[in-house]
Amino acid sequence: MQKWLTSGLLRTILLALLTVAFIPLGMIAYAGSTSFEQSKADVVAKSSEEFDRQAFENLRSRAMLTSQNVARFLSERETDLAAAASLPRTEQAFVDFARAKSGEIWTIAPDGQEVHLSVPLYREIAFIDLKGQEVIKVVNTCNDYPSSCAVNIGSKLVNVGRPENTLFKSETYFDETIALERDAVYVGGMIGEYIPQDRAYAGAQNRSGERYRGVIRFATAVFEDGKKTGVVVLALESIHLMELLAHVSPANPDPIAEIDPREADFTYMVDPEGWAISHPRHFNIIGVDESGQLVPSISEERRSDPDNLYRPGKLTEMGFIAPEFPEMVQRNQLGESGTLQGSVWQGEQRALAYATIPYYTGRYNTPAGFGLVVMSTDSARFHLPSDLLGKQIQNRSDELTAQMQWMSVLALVLSIVLAIVLARSVAWPVLRLTDSARKIQEEKWEEANLEALAKGNGADEIARLSKVFASMATNIHSRETKMRQEIKNLQIVIEESKVKEEVSRITESEFFQNLAERAKKMRADNDKRKTASDSESA
Repeated sequence: MQKWLTSGLLRTILLALLTVAFIPLGMIAYAGSTSFEQSKADVVAKSSEEFDRQAFENLRSRAMLTSQNVARFLSERETDLAAAASLPRTEQAFVDFARAKSGEIWTIAPDGQEVHLSVPLYREIAFIDLKGQEVIKVVNTCNDYPSSCAVNIGSKLVNVGRPENTLFKSETYFDETIALERDAVYVGGMIGEYIPQDRAYAGAQNRSGERYRGVIRFATAVFEDGKKTGVVVLALESIHLMELLAHVSPANPDPIAEIDPREADFTYMVDPEGWAISHPRHFNIIGVDESGQLVPSISEERRSDPDNLYRPGKLTEMGFIAPEFPEMVQRNQLGESGTLQGSVWQGEQRALAYATIPYYTGRYNTPAGFGLVVMSTDSARFHLPSDLLGKQIQNRSDELTAQMQWMSVLALVLSIVLAIVLARSVAWPVLRLTDSARKIQEEKWEEANLEALAKGNGADEIARLSKVFASMATNIHSRETKMRQEIKNLQIVIEESKVKEEVSRITESEFFQNLAERAKKMRADNDKRKTASDSESA
């Protein structure tokens, strides 16, 4: 292990392999990631744009469909007016006709229960003589509007030629109708008593509040034998006109029982002058006071008034809230329908669709028609489909990113393992060869493992080098061994020669000669003593 850790060759090869592997891998990963993010952004942007376009188009289509429903409903009232003009001049005939004309109101009662109410279409049906005096009148009397109502004969007949005698103290429908040609129809504007915010119905925001009860009058002159004999008037209950919009939520494709205006997702209607004639907050609908005078609208000049926003709405005066409001009225004057986006109210952007109501009878015989249907919703809610798509794409992107990260980690690990294997396959023979050379250098021939080098597998250059090195080292070892033996033998011969030479030098020396003589003499003396000793013993 230490050899691997300290091998410069291995580190060099490993670093080279990892560099070669990671630089392209990193470049590919970076290019792929950048391309993916750009593609994702393009897809989200284009998809969101298409979703928004389709949503706006759908909103505009719904606004146009609603406006057509309003126009159709108003045209049906003209049919009722023609039928009423042909009725016998009897109270019973008028009562029967009025009772046959009713509409369903779908709402939520104050106790929270969903209810369907049958409410007479008309608040008043009257025949008026040429002097403006009511001759026959039936009325819709309600103990608890609109849940408890019934048609009855009017108990008080008045001269409506005088505006102060009319229901709202300021109506001029008789004078305008009596001046019409035969078969011409008078259609009045919305008129009703203004209800202050503290007691006005406002959908789910205040379902127990008092509901706005205005009328739109339809009238025509009656002719008998070619002579004008009077006027027939139908006073449409405004709740039926409002019912056409009361369940339309721009962000919800299905009708709902009750709108909550606090959610900023509702539909309303304005007349050609920009006055609100249908709105989920009934205190924002055009109204008159007890004397029949119009209650002032929301306006910029009354911004300091805390009750300013609780007044009737008139879009031409509300540009300080959003410039799109007066712009929609201007476009209505041209008979246009369309969509707008970008209105800001209390920091929230709005998506608006508006459609001209194609009803052109009487005073409404202009390009503006009966006015506008406006569908208004919070842009954040409006963009939910595109936001949902973006979120789905983002989630999928996160999943793919996580997969790419895991794949990158796996590729990194595999690259490292492969690099180590490749580096080992290249460096190991060299390391083994280097180790063998070092052993030979240290004269540890038995540890040099030359046999393994000689038997190494492979036919590459390193394998051949190992075999050549093993063969060369074996020959060198053999020669060195033989040489060492020859040197050893030579040393023995040299040493023996040196010994003989030294012995010869010693024996030939005078000292050695004297010593030899003395030894010889000593042996002779010793022999004599021994001989004498033996003689004595004998």
